[in-house]
Amino acid sequence: MLPHAQFLGNALYEFLPALSRGAAVPTPTVRLEFTTVDVAVGAERAFEAAVRGAQASLQNETLWYRMIAGGGGPRYVRLRPRPTLASIVSDGNDRSLPDEVNTLAVKSTIEILTLRPAMSLGVAPARD
Repeated sequence: MLPHAQFLGNALYEFLPALSRGAAVPTPTVRLEFTTVDVAVGAERAFEAAVRGAQASLQNETLWYRMIAGGGGPRYVRLRPRPTLASIVSDGNDRSLPDEVNTLAVKSTIEILTLRPAMSLGVAPARD
């Protein structure tokens, strides 16, 4: 795996229940929408307030975490377990961040992580 991976660092995150819908541990699934948001220094409270304002409208499991150690600046991670690619596509309107957040974010990245049991040690095959 090492020739095919790029390690950007290690960090420690805390779960933010007031911003989330669901428990701290994501529901096991084949696919996960993984969003990283780097926030402008000093904008953390405004960012969290904007995300908290949108929390009541969340339809599906959406988990927010704040980086507390290991990075160069304020960073948040959003995890959204999704069982299929179709469910990711159909959540198009729910995928974007609240408009207030966009002015506070320096950078955001959305990745789709897919479980590959054949490439994972000790993981039973998942059901699609």
